[in-house]
Amino acid sequence: MKAIVYESNTGFTQKYALMLSEKTGLPAYLLENAKRELHKGDEIFFLGWVCAGKISGYAKAAKIYSVKGTAAVGIMFPDETTIPQLRENNKINDLPLFFLRGGVAPEKLSAIKRKIMNMIANTVEKAGPKNEGERELIDVLRIGGDFVRPENLNEIVAFIRENSN
Repeated sequence: MKAIVYESNTGFTQKYALMLSEKTGLPAYLLENAKRELHKGDEIFFLGWVCAGKISGYAKAAKIYSVKGTAAVGIMFPDETTIPQLRENNKINDLPLFFLRGGVAPEKLSAIKRKIMNMIANTVEKAGPKNEGERELIDVLRIGGDFVRPENLNEIVAFIRENSN
């Protein structure tokens, strides 16, 4: 692999991309800047934040580069349906797909996105949280939280090392 390419909204995916760069020695580029450093078809590992089940920037990156693996960064506590649902929503069939918990920074979101987050929190709360993950999600959506941890990257680091020249 030649590089790590990412799309970030409030900085959590960027944190992961930079940590991954440090751990693997591969350069990390924001998707919009990657075209200045990489060539069409170069092999990359892609990270993107999850919004409404879509991995932001993935489709665009996949059209330009040879994506060898990808990581979706989201706020939910993953369960057995997370990866299959992301695969379906993003048309990712045979590519290694990882999930990383990111975070929420309400102060960095637009007023509309903050309102949407509050509506989601209210919906989950009214339905009655089914587990600790959903109870935690309500607070995170309302006040924010950061789940980025270097150890969350261990599987991805191993994958990149096994698949880099």
